[in-house]
Formats: sequence, structure tokens, C-alpha cells
Amino acid sequence: MALDLITQRLAALEAFRGLTPTQLEQIAGLTDRLIFRDGQKLIEAGVEGDGAILMVAGAATVEADAERGTDRRSLGAGTLFGELAMLSEHVFAVTAVADGDVKAVKIPRTALLDLFGAEPEIAAHFRQRLASRLMRVALELKVIDERLAAVAAHFAPSASEEPDLAQVG
Repeated sequence: MALDLITQRLAALEAFRGLTPTQLEQIAGLTDRLIFRDGQKLIEAGVEGDGAILMVAGAATVEADAERGTDRRSLGAGTLFGELAMLSEHVFAVTAVADGDVKAVKIPRTALLDLFGAEPEIAAHFRQRLASRLMRVALELKVIDERLAAVAAHFAPSASEEPDLAQVG
């Protein structure tokens, strides 16, 4: 697998946007090359990952899981599985199975964290990305909370509907 193709795939992902070509090449250089055959699992729900898996070529299906609320869907080259696993301990939430042969790379957490120590600008980039993502999640949760409060208020009994306990009995 050509390093420039891996670098291209990384550059297209939100988590890596803003890194210089040299920084992307450094990360691409850390990767382990993988080949998955038809039907093999790229990642498995409930299993702890020690890195992210980037599909460089091929396609995979994410299996449906009613308990987790995930639908079956097909994904192609350029998909990153287990992004959190490259940054911290993380248990995969879904299972992805190769549809035909898949060329992929693994971005190992230990190698990436070592790179952060050697290249503080790359570490700062990921800190900023995580902080930005957390802010978006916090705003989304606030909107959900406000909507739930509005629904609850709509269904709450009004003061005139509540029984007067002094008159009962």
C-alpha cells in the first residue's frame, strides 16, 4: 500500500484536517498494513481496540444491532473505524465485516501517543479537535434537554386539572 494513498485517506477525514502534509505522512508512517478477506471482521462490538482501522480500499458492512440502535449499512474506502481507540482505551460499539477483500491500515494508539510526545503540534491538533467535538456534543445535549423539557411541560397536568385533596373523602 502506497504511503501517499494512506496520507490522502487521512487528509480527507475530519479528525486529520488541518494537519500539514508532513504531519499526515508521519502518522501514515506509523500504520500497520492489514488485509481482510470477505467475511472477516475489521472490528467487533464489545471488543477493546488498541487503534483505529482505516479502510484504504474495499468495502465493509456495519452489522445492525437493535440493542445499540445501529442499522446495517455499507461503507467504503476512506472510512475510519474506532477513532477513539487510537487516542484512548475504547470498546468498539459496532461490528464491521469485509465485503470482499479490504485493504486497511491500523493506526496504533501507542505509536500515535509516542508521536504526540515527539511532535507537540500534532498533539495540540488532536486536543483542539476533541475539545471542539465535545463542545458540539454539549450543545446537542442542551437542545435535546430543552426539547424534552418542552414535551414534559406539555404533558404535565395543569393546576386546574389536579384534584383538590381537601374535598376528596
